Amino acid sequence: MRTSIVAGPGDTWGIAGPQFLWLYFGLAALAIVAVLIWRRSYTGGPSVRKGHALTSTQAALLNGDRRLAVYSSLAALRAAGAIESDSRGYLKQVNHPPTGASELDRAVYAAAGREITARGAQNDRLVNNVLARTEAEMAREGWLLDDNTRRTVRMGALVVFAVVALGVIRVFAGIGNNKPVTNLILLMIPVIVVAFLLLNVPRVSASGKRLLNTMRRESHHLHPRQSPAWSTYGPQAAALSVGLFGVGAIWLADPSFAEAAELQRNIAQTGTGYYSSDSSGSSGSSGSSSSSCSGGSSCGGGGGCGGGGCGG
Repeated sequence: MRTSIVAGPGDTWGIAGPQFLWLYFGLAALAIVAVLIWRRSYTGGPSVRKGHALTSTQAALLNGDRRLAVYSSLAALRAAGAIESDSRGYLKQVNHPPTGASELDRAVYAAAGREITARGAQNDRLVNNVLARTEAEMAREGWLLDDNTRRTVRMGALVVFAVVALGVIRVFAGIGNNKPVTNLILLMIPVIVVAFLLLNVPRVSASGKRLLNTMRRESHHLHPRQSPAWSTYGPQAAALSVGLFGVGAIWLADPSFAEAAELQRNIAQTGTGYYSSDSSGSSGSSGSSSSSCSGGSSCGGGGGCGGGGCGG
């Protein structure tokens, strides 16, 4: 005999267990889809077709962070013969910066005149001012998400957490009413997982990632595996190689400078040492959930959960 899902006088909140499970599943699915759509409006970014070619500094900020941007500038200055590193790892000026040097290149060059290390250049006030302005401009254009936008996007997870809270309240109410709640708990697990995944907000917009990948394909000749000659392509190409493919490009192109400047240790610390065009990165959230009340589950007739359907 089939178990009826019509609410009985003893049902928690006047809703039968199986009926609540379906209601909860629908509410959770609706909340997750709504949050993902709303989140997309903030993280999607502008049309890539309306984008422009990134500078080496912008590429480095999309690919890594401020540290990678500094390393891309060091690559440009080193390729131009403007700086070198002594045996102690301190940078020093040996020539004028190249013609057409970027604002960041000039800031890093000025920092090198104060005898600091490559790591110290990352903390230089003038260097960080330049990088902060660049990040703000990229955020206005939609390639990066600033802190305020990321906080706003993260707030969307609260909607899913509210659904989780409803499930928790129902579980305790069901236990207090001597009703089985196993299936409800199982249904809540993927909802909880998705809620926590939604707290993770990318720093780079979806359009920013696509633009970066497009530039990598177009600049494949600068990939370290191609052993590009920086003397042939010039300082800005050296900076772009590092910005697009990571700090490892310096190590492969100029190992003596990389060793003297202790970049190998910094590569390990930044986590942006090398990019392989064969590698693939993907991000996403697992929004799949399945109700244990389908088919021959314990919620159906003859199941082990009884009339409550394990939904409290």
